Amino acid sequence: MKSLSLILLSFLIMLTACGEGNNQNAGQAQGQSQEERAASVNFITVKPVSISMTNELPGRVVSYQVAEIRPQVSGIIQSRLFEEGSFVEEGQQLYQIEPERYQADYEMAQANLQDARARVKNAKNLVGRYSGLIDSNAVSGQEYDNAKATLDQAQAAVSLAQAEVKTAKINLDYTKVYAPISGYISPSGVTKGALVTAQQENALATIRQLDPVYVDLSQAAAEAKNFQERLMQSRMNKSDKAEYEVTLYMGSTGETYPYKGKLDATDLAVDMQTGAIRLRSVFPNPDIILLPGMFVRASIEDVGQSKAIIIPQKAAQINPDGEKTVWVIDTESKAEKRDIRTGATYENNWIVLNGLKVGDKVITEGTMMLRPGAKVEGEEIDTGLQTDESIEASPNIIEEKAAPPKDTFSPPAETSDSEVREISDPESEQE
Repeated sequence: MKSLSLILLSFLIMLTACGEGNNQNAGQAQGQSQEERAASVNFITVKPVSISMTNELPGRVVSYQVAEIRPQVSGIIQSRLFEEGSFVEEGQQLYQIEPERYQADYEMAQANLQDARARVKNAKNLVGRYSGLIDSNAVSGQEYDNAKATLDQAQAAVSLAQAEVKTAKINLDYTKVYAPISGYISPSGVTKGALVTAQQENALATIRQLDPVYVDLSQAAAEAKNFQERLMQSRMNKSDKAEYEVTLYMGSTGETYPYKGKLDATDLAVDMQTGAIRLRSVFPNPDIILLPGMFVRASIEDVGQSKAIIIPQKAAQINPDGEKTVWVIDTESKAEKRDIRTGATYENNWIVLNGLKVGDKVITEGTMMLRPGAKVEGEEIDTGLQTDESIEASPNIIEEKAAPPKDTFSPPAETSDSEVREISDPESEQE
């Protein structure tokens, strides 16, 4: 009986060992099958793409022209001849200062001129008579010289009187205050009956030209250096006059302004408080949507089209150290993890500076379970971007095109009217 139990126990152990062996063999076979099964992924083929680089910058709207109205003569405001907040034309009369005193000065100056001319006439007659008597010694030489000197003095007095008449006429005309530019006028700072003085500190009113308008953009000095170098390189490479298009976005809403502007001037000094350089653009403003002081954002088209290698942002993985990697399909249809270096963004893509070349297959979807060396089956997808296969893009194509020259930046000796010029502030050129 005891021997029978031992035999049965041995038989059970053998059966268990065989079952475990079969299960292990089945698991190994299943693992090998899974390893041999290729992962399904989507990929794009790297091609050089034509892109238009832009810089989006903050800015403020500035009047195209500003004129602060101040009286040129002192007196009492007799009348205000414009509607506050309205559009006024250049040369339109705005104020009338009491003219009576200046009218009297003008008439007095005219009388003085007539008196001086009468003296000249008398002096000429005296010189004429003495000239006929000098030969017969009827008058002395001294008297003749005195007569000629009196004539010269009388002629000088006429010139002085004419200048006084001109000055009096100018002061009389200054009693009528005219608009020096066309634009929208502010509320008046004075009313009828107010006493004003010549060249007073407080302006009577302010006129602003609002069509077109300036938009002054701020760019960090470190970023502006590369931008200015690209502007200079573009100016050197283009024979035609270059204009750089600017797109405007309205404040916090982000709404696109319906009219395009152009880059007009760049400042050649860094603001000590903000560390930024001012870029001035000009925008048409027929509907008076843009008002001085408004905060806006604008993007500047960077020197036309550029050729670059770009990949969708979702294809790049960002490591804890900040470096980026992508999965690519090698020549054996296996997954390979590769480090890349990127620059700016373009729409929803990264611009690749290093790590990829034309023809590489970059995996965009299906990377979650990939490991280096894994077999993959890929389906190519379209990026929807305009490609340009007429050039052979290198891995550092952006760096080659944007590399700064060895010499430091200096402004060109001559610029045309439509090229970038140095900024002059209209606020400092007030009438």
